Amino acid sequence: MSHSSTIYMGSTVTSEKEVINKAGAPTTFLAGLCVHQKSDGTISLAAADGSKIGISLGRSLSSTNRTAICTKGLGVPILLANGFTPTLGAQVQISTTTGKAVSSGTAVNAYYRSANLAAVDEAGASISDGCALIDFPGGL
Repeated sequence: MSHSSTIYMGSTVTSEKEVINKAGAPTTFLAGLCVHQKSDGTISLAAADGSKIGISLGRSLSSTNRTAICTKGLGVPILLANGFTPTLGAQVQISTTTGKAVSSGTAVNAYYRSANLAAVDEAGASISDGCALIDFPGGL
């Protein structure tokens, strides 16, 4: 497998993925964040609001107030918390408030496919903390 060391958030490195979209402002649910579904069907970054449904891929291609969410996938980028360096093959842990990958948080049904990679957001700006690729073929 070859891939660039710079990841463009909102994309995946393989076509192995399932994607849904939900109402939710893409500026809040940036690509690379774990999102949860609340009981009213809306999405949130907070684990206390409901069950995990996937990793945000950012705004929908139709430019509406909706967010694309990868519910299962291989090579899906996740944003990293400041200073965190994941271990290749380790189980993914996610912050219960920010939706970013952390060293100690809530464990999910995913593992790291890569260590730290350079990341570029949807507007083309570099993301200082970077990202990592994760695999979660059965969902989070």
